[in-house]
Order: sequence, then structure tokens, then C-alpha cells
Amino acid sequence: MAKGAGKRLSDADIATAVELLDGWAGKLTWDIYLSVLELDLGHKYTKAAMLRHDRVKLAWENAKSRVRSVEGGHGSVGMNQAKARIQELTDRLNRLESENNQLLEQFVRWSNNAVMKGLTLEDLDRPLTPSKGRKA
Repeated sequence: MAKGAGKRLSDADIATAVELLDGWAGKLTWDIYLSVLELDLGHKYTKAAMLRHDRVKLAWENAKSRVRSVEGGHGSVGMNQAKARIQELTDRLNRLESENNQLLEQFVRWSNNAVMKGLTLEDLDRPLTPSKGRKA
């Protein structure tokens, strides 16, 4: 690892970062978010490191939008909380649908490339075999 480089974000770390944003309520700044994320992950990341991941960028934009709309809303506290929760779930659904579409596109691309390389459906459906260092 290069000098000054920190711990790389794993897929699980990114999922934690995104889920934190999905459930965010209240003021949202990078400093606050990164401090809370550090508690969850046990490692401090920078804004730049987080923004290298499309899932985090999308979740950040959704959370910022949701926070702005809740801050500007009127009515009872309970109603505002319910609206915020509905918006949170809607944002999460939209993000997951977008991620799912990206994965489906990737699957089609990979399967097409595999067929072009001569792999059959039987080759692609073959179960994974345990290898050294990987548990079954």
C-alpha cells in the first residue's frame, strides 16, 4: 500500500456506509457523517475516499435531499417523522433498484463475454469448488 494510504473500503464497509446514510436523520455534513462512520467501521475515511464509490455518492445525494425536505417541512413532529421515514424508505428503494439494474447490466455483459470466449451455460452454472484459503 502506498505511503499515506489508508485501509481500503471493503464491500461490507461500503454497505455499512450506505445503510448509515439510508437511516440518517438530522443535520448531515461530511465531518459529522465521517465521525459516525468511523465509530461503525473502526477506521477513519476521507470524503474523497467515500466519493470514489458510486453507491456512497448516490446514498449521500439521497440523504442530503431527504434531510433538506424534512428541514423545510411544516406540521406536527410525528407527521414530519413519518414523512421522513417514508422518504427514507423510498430513497432506499430507489437506490437498491438502481444498484440492481447496474448489476443486471453487468451480468448480461459478463455472460455475453463468457459465451464469446466459448464458455457454455453448463460451465457458468458449475458450482463453486472450495479452494485453499476459502471455506466451503
